[in-house]
Amino acid sequence: MSLLCVAITACGDDGTKKITPDAAPTADAAPDSPPVRTCTALLPATFEIGSGAMTGMFASWGTTLTNTDLGTGVGDSLLRLEFYGGLATTLTGAIDLTAGEQSNYSTCAACVRVLTLTADNMDIAKQYFQDGGTLNLTEDPTTNLHMLGSLSNVSLIEVTVDPMTFVSTPVVGGTCTTLAALTLDADQVPAAYTCAHSTYADGTTCNCACGAHDPDCDTAANAVAGCTGTQICGNTDTCTDVCSVFTPTACPAGATCGYDSATRDICYTDATLTDAAAVGAACGVGATALFCAVTGTISGGLCDNGLPGGADDNKCRKVCDANADCAGGQTCVPLFGAASTKGVCEVSTSANDTCATAPVLVLGTPVTATNVGATNNYNAGLEAATCTGFSQKGKDVTYQITLTAGQTITAALSAVSPNFDPSIALLGPGTAAAVCTVDPTPVPSCVAGADVGVSGDPETLTFTAVTAGTYFIIVDAFGMTDTGTFTLTVN
Repeated sequence: MSLLCVAITACGDDGTKKITPDAAPTADAAPDSPPVRTCTALLPATFEIGSGAMTGMFASWGTTLTNTDLGTGVGDSLLRLEFYGGLATTLTGAIDLTAGEQSNYSTCAACVRVLTLTADNMDIAKQYFQDGGTLNLTEDPTTNLHMLGSLSNVSLIEVTVDPMTFVSTPVVGGTCTTLAALTLDADQVPAAYTCAHSTYADGTTCNCACGAHDPDCDTAANAVAGCTGTQICGNTDTCTDVCSVFTPTACPAGATCGYDSATRDICYTDATLTDAAAVGAACGVGATALFCAVTGTISGGLCDNGLPGGADDNKCRKVCDANADCAGGQTCVPLFGAASTKGVCEVSTSANDTCATAPVLVLGTPVTATNVGATNNYNAGLEAATCTGFSQKGKDVTYQITLTAGQTITAALSAVSPNFDPSIALLGPGTAAAVCTVDPTPVPSCVAGADVGVSGDPETLTFTAVTAGTYFIIVDAFGMTDTGTFTLTVN
């Protein structure tokens, strides 16, 4: 059990030693011995390199301590060794952990810390910083991300750390920990990596299925080791078969061939990614499926759960490589940008893309619709605080309604698809040409608007007409690529 570390000084009422004037001086009493601290000994495990390491600038290693209680009795306890390039003349040789800049977390180039976490391991409950000991380093840990050396006679005291300045301040009456001796030999190779140590991040070969991700697998041009034939190393660091949706080249039984990137299709073995829906039908409610309309092992469609430019209505969309692959009134919407024509078939135009073609709404009659196939006609002017309050750079569709003076309406968007962030605005009164000016000309007469929610949220506006006439409702989108479905009701 840790004891409180308290410094005791013999003082007068004014905080200074008392001396009787004109009296013969007496010898000071022998100073009290400093209190003996009883600190918890740390029990470290295997070190792993931390995130954010940058050669010559920063490197850190951490390990979970096997101590069951460092004063909190809750979450994990971690020992961290952090090294900052450029803060010290050298990061090699013997380093006194209490000397100069090493004495505070805000300035240390070699920092030893212990963090004890809350029960959910999300926040720091207590933290400790070095106040004694020596660190010996054979080489600068930031040079090639290799920590080689030893720690001896290390003690750490409980501190608070300012989140802005990083200044560490000892906690009065806080607890302490110790680390008698520890040999350091850790580099950037994860402990879980089972392939030859020298193959990790060697710059030439992707070593697949090695228990931990090899950074070389992030470079598509690198050769792949550990797989057979034309297999590639998949996103889960497993050997994966390559196929083709459009050639087609099939997958082994039980797998589904689907899009992976602009240039590659792969075989997916996770059965939960495939749905039985045909093109145009709804994929399973709440499903995580990506692929549908499967023939043999080839995916002929994708479930529209937030596809770029899609209706976000969970329906199976046919895959395509050109407009000719799609039915009349549809176009092939690329999914990988300019890098590829691979995509899905979506509606190519919207009948109510502008105010000039806006359909007339009937009070109390819901209209279920989408902005897929529309263009971005109206943005400037909608960002006013009296309108939607935000820029609306997405695709927009229009509706019209005739109001009498003094008439109050409420226009509401509901059943918004989960990946669609819509807005609603009311313009008028007047003709389409007069009140619905197309970008970059600002709309002159937005009388009400709403954009308070995020993706999937409803929107509502209420307005009382002062002047009778024709008003136009614009259903727009906050993001340039925001598309989806909604239900519009005016009461």
